[in-house]
Amino acid sequence: MVANDLQLLRVLDRQVADAEEELAALLPMTPFAVLTTVPGWGTVRASGYGAALGDPARWLGPAQISRASGQSPMQYESAGKRRDGRISREGSVTPRRALIDLGIGLWLTEPAAKTYAGGLRTRGKKGGVIACALAHRANQIAYALVRDQHPYDATHWTQEG
Repeated sequence: MVANDLQLLRVLDRQVADAEEELAALLPMTPFAVLTTVPGWGTVRASGYGAALGDPARWLGPAQISRASGQSPMQYESAGKRRDGRISREGSVTPRRALIDLGIGLWLTEPAAKTYAGGLRTRGKKGGVIACALAHRANQIAYALVRDQHPYDATHWTQEG
């Protein structure tokens, strides 16, 4: 049984490699190719974002992408008290996953994002909140790079935590 599972794993690994090769061939023909200049954003992450957004011209800005992905925060009001809640999740799962994946890519590899995430962790924020904050940051970066078609410049995106 283990031998059969290992054989199946080899087949699946080959299919994943073939899909990644296809993405690598197609991505340079899209406006999303510039995203691969960001540390931690390779072909798969950039392609996922591009597939989730479609034509970048249809978005007025990163705020619209956030709302469409359900990344905007909910607010609760009752008895004269207001408190901010979790993300609304009123939107498409596909762009939300793509944004969170870009945020995780930043978190793992980009020094300013690591510092920002560390600051959030120090303030007691949990992993999910940090991932959403970095998804928001990634959304702003990705939108600007695709709009302007300029490679990533870390000095431009340095953010104090």
